Amino acid sequence: MIERVLVVGGAGYIGGAVTDQLVAANIPFTVYDNLTYENHYLKPADFVYGDIRDREKLAALLPRYSHVVWLAALVGDGACAIKPELTRQINQDPLAWLSKVYTGRIIFTSTCSVYGANDNPVSENSLISPLSMYAQTKYAAEQYLQGSNALIFRLGTAFGIPDAFSRIRMDLAINYMTMNAMTQGKLTIFGGQQWRPFIHIKDIGIIIARTLDTAHRGIFNLATQNITIDQVGALIQQETGCAIETKTGKFQDPRNYNADTTKARAAMILPEITPFDVRYGIREIKGLVLSNRVRNFDHEFYSNEKYLLQAIAKYENGFNEINEAVS
Repeated sequence: MIERVLVVGGAGYIGGAVTDQLVAANIPFTVYDNLTYENHYLKPADFVYGDIRDREKLAALLPRYSHVVWLAALVGDGACAIKPELTRQINQDPLAWLSKVYTGRIIFTSTCSVYGANDNPVSENSLISPLSMYAQTKYAAEQYLQGSNALIFRLGTAFGIPDAFSRIRMDLAINYMTMNAMTQGKLTIFGGQQWRPFIHIKDIGIIIARTLDTAHRGIFNLATQNITIDQVGALIQQETGCAIETKTGKFQDPRNYNADTTKARAAMILPEITPFDVRYGIREIKGLVLSNRVRNFDHEFYSNEKYLLQAIAKYENGFNEINEAVS
């Protein structure tokens, strides 16, 4: 039975979609977040400012909640490579702690990036081959939660606009490619044959809200479409009329995977049909550009890696302050 949900990292990109769905379902919740990418939290929801490395603060909060949705993380290969030890402190260590101190229901968002490069469709039982610090720490966090009352979602690459409040990410493939097509009139695609599993941010929010109080446990791949980057480019060209330039040679991102979602569909976790497909997301970003509501899409605010290069001192200083307060 859902009494109250703690959405850890709920002010972020996925958090925007999740909290909208909790509101729609009339599920009481609190957002716990350190506002890494924001100066304020304006959504009309219960909010607690806090860092996930502050064990004392979290330990005092957890008994009040029957469910925890853990979204907090440094996300993206580039962002996580900046400070590997910091990435472990944020993506991995808190889950080791949570698995020991919390006995309620946990929803944890992992990533299909744990599969690395694979020419065949990858299921939850496929070989794990994480190629980045991001994927390595997410996989390590999964291991801590095995055997607990946890539901772990290995997400495909997200896209789209989550809600009316949250920062949109323009460093995600579909969002970034569409933005470039609209602002530059062309797309440059490197390789293009690499497969990616995609899922709209709204579908992630819907699935998390609907599975909070189910009997599902363990790991599930979540993606609504598996398509190649070339195919994404073709859809964007259809919607925007942009030119496409394809470049051959080795691409800097070696990931290649097609997520087998049979398990999630059989469990009725993942819908067979969604209105929020890749074309829908392309049209969303196209509409955002045409609205002229964003002055500069290339601003570091919209990219995890670019923003964290500017904000890394905040992370480290905050961690030092927490250690001094606890010691």
